[in-house]
Amino acid sequence: MLTYIVAFFHVMFCIALVGLILLHSGKGGGLSSSLGGGLGGTFSGTTIMEKNLTRLTLVVVMFFVLTNVALFFLG
Repeated sequence: MLTYIVAFFHVMFCIALVGLILLHSGKGGGLSSSLGGGLGGTFSGTTIMEKNLTRLTLVVVMFFVLTNVALFFLG
């Protein structure tokens, strides 16, 4: 039963990780530019938003790795 719960959270972190990575702006602006994040360097809020997005991505990566290790030991 614990394996199913950890697997569920692992899938949720996988989906969240894909979404967060797509929101990052790359060379071409990425998906975040189409959602209003690519307004250019004229606004200082864009860099703050990118820093917060990076922090959130790192937290999700940490949980992804933890559930991956947990599944390895449970399986």
